[in-house]
Amino acid sequence: MLALWVPLWGALVAPVAPSAQAPDSALLRRYADAVYATADTLDVLRGVTQAFRNDLKTASPTLVLARATSVQNACSSGVTAVRQLQGILAARTVTPKSAPSQAKFRTAAEQTVAALERCVRNWQPLPRTDGRADTLRAWGPYRVNEIEVALRRFDLARFTFAAAAGLPRRPVK
Repeated sequence: MLALWVPLWGALVAPVAPSAQAPDSALLRRYADAVYATADTLDVLRGVTQAFRNDLKTASPTLVLARATSVQNACSSGVTAVRQLQGILAARTVTPKSAPSQAKFRTAAEQTVAALERCVRNWQPLPRTDGRADTLRAWGPYRVNEIEVALRRFDLARFTFAAAAGLPRRPVK
């Protein structure tokens, strides 16, 4: 009988190797919601910049200025959304495994905020004159490309972080 108890007792008191605890599902959902909300805001910016390019050569100065206002507003919304995400990313590391990608994502978010703040300054539609419309028409495509490069960098970091952290996928609508 004693021979049966010794192995059992040994198994009970043997040191247990620490296992990696699965991240809290509520925490992952909060991060996913913040990441996807920011992505949605930046998708609006993509749409607005694309609309700016539509028929740019033949658009009236009034239309160019109106579209520039939309781009500026979308960039401003993007700054707010990315800053909120930065606060969440800085608060806590999701998992030790995701720490490097989270740090890179935070860096990409900082660069994105800088690009979006430049966007807010560059897309100033005032004064609402034909000369300002011509300036926006001339420099707009170049500035749209700058925005797109920044958003692609952000997206790459976002996808890498989401995969490393094990964020839940976006629900299909």
